[in-house]
Amino acid sequence: MTLRSTDPSAAKRRRVSATGRVARFDRAERTVHWSTAVLVLTLVATGAVLYIPSLSVAVGRRLLIEDTHIYIGIAVFVPVLAGALGRWGANLRSDLAEMNGFTRDEVTWLRSLGRQGRSAVGKFNPGQKLNTNAIGGMLVVLFVTGLILRWGNFLPVSVRTGATFVHDVFAFALVVVVIGHVGFALTHPQALRSMVTGWVPQRWVRRHAPAWSVPRAPSSKGPTPPG
Repeated sequence: MTLRSTDPSAAKRRRVSATGRVARFDRAERTVHWSTAVLVLTLVATGAVLYIPSLSVAVGRRLLIEDTHIYIGIAVFVPVLAGALGRWGANLRSDLAEMNGFTRDEVTWLRSLGRQGRSAVGKFNPGQKLNTNAIGGMLVVLFVTGLILRWGNFLPVSVRTGATFVHDVFAFALVVVVIGHVGFALTHPQALRSMVTGWVPQRWVRRHAPAWSVPRAPSSKGPTPPG
């Protein structure tokens, strides 16, 4: 994460339909989001079964659950990589680049818990950026420690014990962050709907993302909605 200046070129990424809706996420971005969400929730569910004895006994088939957990953990980054590296991933790459840093006004927004610097909020508010980077960082740590736990028998016991502790701590933290993410999404239905349909109303942009300037809606028939 870096401290950066506001990117004036961001405006060229916006599309507005004839009805005044703003294209927020295209099909590739939505596919990556929901695919990753399914994989992460599967990791949480299988991890809970492996960690909680009562669940492990109730579900049974521990070896299957363990293998599922391991290979889903390996695959969890596949949707992001496939989306970002493909020719269809221009918007996703732009969003990831925008996530990688805060402006000074966004830092003010974070420090004041959203009470100041609201005019500087763009497509993603600083809380969303922080959440995305937190989840990404946690998944990387869980990935590395998971590899050690599964295939690190050649490593010293101290390393494997430390990896187990770190893996458990970050798994709990991930669950907390994911619950918070889902909770915030449910309390912001327009933002949640945009991850399903791809669009938000212009009034939502003016209220929640004022720095994400929107061009005037065309008078003729607008572009086909994404996805």
